[in-house]
Amino acid sequence: MKKQQTTVKMLLKANAAALCLAASLSAVSAQTFQRLGTCPDLGCVLPPDQQDFLPGQEFDIRFEVHAPKNGSEAYNNGVPDEKFTATISKDGKPAKSIADFFKHKNEPALEKWTFQWYEDLFAQDAKTPSVVNVASKAYRRVALYEPGDYTVTLNYYGGKKTVAKWTVRPLATKKKAKNVIFFIGTSIPSLNEAIEGNGR
Repeated sequence: MKKQQTTVKMLLKANAAALCLAASLSAVSAQTFQRLGTCPDLGCVLPPDQQDFLPGQEFDIRFEVHAPKNGSEAYNNGVPDEKFTATISKDGKPAKSIADFFKHKNEPALEKWTFQWYEDLFAQDAKTPSVVNVASKAYRRVALYEPGDYTVTLNYYGGKKTVAKWTVRPLATKKKAKNVIFFIGTSIPSLNEAIEGNGR
């Protein structure tokens, strides 16, 4: 009997320790700031993955390559890949460069800047931000005219990729009325009297 009680106590202690460990791990993971869908890794594509467009809708495309100088994501000694490339393909067809696909005669100028961010609340409390250098290009006022699925791929650092899937929705050929509301009244004067009565 005593052995059974001892075994039960040991199991209870083990379960309690496991629960404490799980709670601490979840608390630590909750302290970390999450990346946005735009930048799932060190490469960013804007507009991000899972975007819908209308045919002919104009928008800007921006590609960014990040190179953190410090922190857990420190990479390439803080030097961003300035020779990154980007392609786009429609419905599984061969990919083309962004400039060729949108018929841009010249590549846009390379932009560079530096920003800081905190990886987690511990770094924020310690006031030790991560410093990130960025290389970027922006393609202005482009448009997709054919409905379908498009795949945009950013290639950088000799093998890394960030992929975004875009969908161009076809325009409706027939206009359909939605949410039609009918107001039916049998005695408008009575309604006016009721409104005036409530206002007194």
